[in-house]
Amino acid sequence: AVPLILHCISADFSLDGTIPPEIGRLQFLQVLNLSHNSLHGILPSELGHLNELSSLSLGANNFTGALPSEIGNLKVLTELDLTKNEFTGTLPSELGLLTSLMHLSVYTNMFTSTLPSELGLLKSLTELWLGDNQFTGTLPSEFGLLTSLMYLSVNTNKFTGTLPSELGLLTSLSDLSVNDNRFEGTLPSELSRLTSLLYLSVNRNKFTGTLPSELGLLTSLTDLRVNDNEFRGTLPSKLGQLTSLMHLYVDKNMFTGALPSELGLLTSLRSLSFSNNHFTGTLPSELRNSTSLTYLYFNSNKFTGTFPSVIKGLVELSVLDLSYNQFFGTLPSWIGDLQDLTFFWLFKNTFHGTLPSELGKLTSLTSLDLSVNEFTGTLPTWIGNLKNLSSLFLYDNQFTGTFPSEIENILALKNFCIRNNEFSGNLPKEVMTDWPCT
Repeated sequence: AVPLILHCISADFSLDGTIPPEIGRLQFLQVLNLSHNSLHGILPSELGHLNELSSLSLGANNFTGALPSEIGNLKVLTELDLTKNEFTGTLPSELGLLTSLMHLSVYTNMFTSTLPSELGLLKSLTELWLGDNQFTGTLPSEFGLLTSLMYLSVNTNKFTGTLPSELGLLTSLSDLSVNDNRFEGTLPSELSRLTSLLYLSVNRNKFTGTLPSELGLLTSLTDLRVNDNEFRGTLPSKLGQLTSLMHLYVDKNMFTGALPSELGLLTSLRSLSFSNNHFTGTLPSELRNSTSLTYLYFNSNKFTGTFPSVIKGLVELSVLDLSYNQFFGTLPSWIGDLQDLTFFWLFKNTFHGTLPSELGKLTSLTSLDLSVNEFTGTLPTWIGNLKNLSSLFLYDNQFTGTFPSEIENILALKNFCIRNNEFSGNLPKEVMTDWPCT
């Protein structure tokens, strides 16, 4: 009889238990895929006997313990996926022996300590996923040797120090995610060499200084996230060169000055967030060219001027937040053209006058906040047209008259506040029991 030689083992969603040490006897095994099971325990060191193994996938299980150093014996391994387990300890330096490795993912585990510099020997790597662990220390400068790398993610760890300038050598990189760490210092200007980069996320760190104007050279970039840092200064006008950009987040920093008019060149934009900075001046009229914008956050700055006419024509807007600024004047009638709006927030400005009847056309609204302004007049009956509203805040204005009974048409309303106005009469009792802020 011809002996059975296993070349591939693949099973998912039904296996329980541990991997037995006897697995090391399957010396001709080339593919071992046990992802998405309920396997647990430590990995047997005998895995290191599988000299023919090219792919090892153990993701989405409950494995624990340290990664055995014997894994470095798998010299023909091209894929190692340990995602979503409970591995602990340090990554063994023997991983650097896996010079055929193209895909390495240890995402979502409990690995600790610093990364071994030997990872820089994996020159065939195209994907390196280290996110969602507890790694510490700095990124090894040896990462600059991984010149085939296309995806590098180290997000959601405890890395410190500055980003190594050697990252600028990774010219094949399309995705760089270092967010949710403790990195500090300035962004290295060498990042401008990553001309294949599509996604750059450095948010939620402690980066300081100004944004390098050289970022404008990353003309393939579609997503730039620098929010939740300590960046200062003005936004570089060369950001206008990022004409493929779809998402730009610079919120929760200490940026100052006016927005550059060159932002109007970003006609592919879908989402734009400038909130929680110290920006001043009026919104650049050139932003009206970004007609695909869906999310606009200008809140918590020092913007001024009348209701921004640049917003007219941005008919795909779903979210518009102008709150906590110094805008003034009346609301324009063309606001009714923005019929995709679901969130519309004007809290704490100095808008005044009566509400235009065209607001009643915004029937997709789920949240409307006009509080802490100087609006006057009665609340129109068209408020009952906004049947999808779950939040309505009108407090601290100068509204007068009786409250329209049409409010009862808004069955979805859960959050409601009208205090500090000059309304007369009473709300229906069945309404007031659900709305504590009146």
